[in-house]
Amino acid sequence: MSSSTESKKPADSCCEGNLREWYDSAERCARQDPLKASLIAFGVGLILTIFPVGRIVGALVRLVISAIRPILIVIGAMKVMEEFEKRRHP
Repeated sequence: MSSSTESKKPADSCCEGNLREWYDSAERCARQDPLKASLIAFGVGLILTIFPVGRIVGALVRLVISAIRPILIVIGAMKVMEEFEKRRHP
């Protein structure tokens, strides 16, 4: 095999390709400027520690779970009305 075919791996999906590009860019940045990369990693870690990510995600999950039932009731009522109108005017 030639080196050009070995270096180009086909991506399974478009998201995986973008993730690989982002990873390669981060690795290149870390190798070229390790102090800057360390400071960025420290800053992100500090923000994630101070920012209550778990509570926010938990609140969003509770909100979605509590909203599912009323949304399904409204969608069901709309479908019943559509079916009623369809049968009323054949």
